[in-house]
Amino acid sequence: MTRPVSPLSESRVRTITARALREQRSGLVGWASGLVLFCLVMLAVYPTIHGNASFSDLINAYPEPLRKIFQLDDYTTGAGYLRTEVFSFVLPLLLTLFAVLWGSDLVAGEEERRTVDLLLAAPVSRARVVRDKWLSLLIGVTALAVAMEIILGVIGPLFELHVGWRGLSAAIVGSWLFALAFGTLGLAVGAATGRRGLARGVTTSLVLASYLVATLATLVSWLRPVRNLSLWQHTMGIDPLGTGFHVERLALVAVVTGLFLLWAIWAYDRRDLAT
Repeated sequence: MTRPVSPLSESRVRTITARALREQRSGLVGWASGLVLFCLVMLAVYPTIHGNASFSDLINAYPEPLRKIFQLDDYTTGAGYLRTEVFSFVLPLLLTLFAVLWGSDLVAGEEERRTVDLLLAAPVSRARVVRDKWLSLLIGVTALAVAMEIILGVIGPLFELHVGWRGLSAAIVGSWLFALAFGTLGLAVGAATGRRGLARGVTTSLVLASYLVATLATLVSWLRPVRNLSLWQHTMGIDPLGTGFHVERLALVAVVTGLFLLWAIWAYDRRDLAT
């Protein structure tokens, strides 16, 4: 016989996502503040570079491999500056680091803090716990991505930096999806092992490997056949700021993210938890 769910228990079930968001509230605010400050600093520097012939001469003097790796073409234009200083490395990887730290803590952190009994005391399946925890990750990463787009798209023109909304949105969406994919992988490794440190180490290593494979493939010929295995290649390696949305590539990464989430649910549902 199925046990009826009391209103109190149902209320507790509905608060799993809200609880996860409350626990990460200070971290979310801190990361948002840091990323906003980073974007503002980058915008404040741009007027000294915009149309500066000296900078153009300096960039042209760099070796060709260096210009390819750091995407230094058209550096003194708004799009070229953002491509190099913001989207070639720093912003997507910072957003991904935030997602990995949060995702790896969502269920593995509960075990390490010995709070998993409280989490599962309500009549709720482990699958729903993982799903609702992941929803908090989705909300957090999305909030940071939206904040970045507002800062760069709305505040940017005040510093003479003008880029089209289509290209900017494509770069933000690419960064967001890359971060969400690896944040979900961190959740999955944590769900499979119950070890937050291991989840962070494995996932961070794969993030860096994905970035390096896609980036170095422009210079190293033997990496080119495998660069499409890199999620960075499908999200940021295609220059979304300049070329816009590549729906088929983004859809592929979304599918991979969904598979990571299914793995997390499957692993968490079948493992003996440390309580």
